[in-house]
Amino acid sequence: MTHGNLDYASKFRYLASTMERQLNIRSDEAYERAHRLAKRRGESVTTIVTEALRKAEEQVPAPEVSPEEAAETKRILRELAREGGRRKKPGATSDHSDFYDEFGLPK
Repeated sequence: MTHGNLDYASKFRYLASTMERQLNIRSDEAYERAHRLAKRRGESVTTIVTEALRKAEEQVPAPEVSPEEAAETKRILRELAREGGRRKKPGATSDHSDFYDEFGLPK
């Protein structure tokens, strides 16, 4: 698939879909443990880390947000947006098109 004729959003989605996600862990101990266990079990380090994270995640319940808390958060955010609008300087704009090319990339 060529991506020369795509708009910026399509180009971004194409590039994002072709890139692999990576996780970098800067711990000698974690590296050694993951590689040692992967070798023992005959599995990839990715499988070892994924399984360990899955098990750890199962042990920690996801925080619940009550409908009242969610409504209060929305109210606060709306008020902040209104306040920001009131402080806008005359003539201020969010148009930054002069910084970007026709594909939406920085000039």
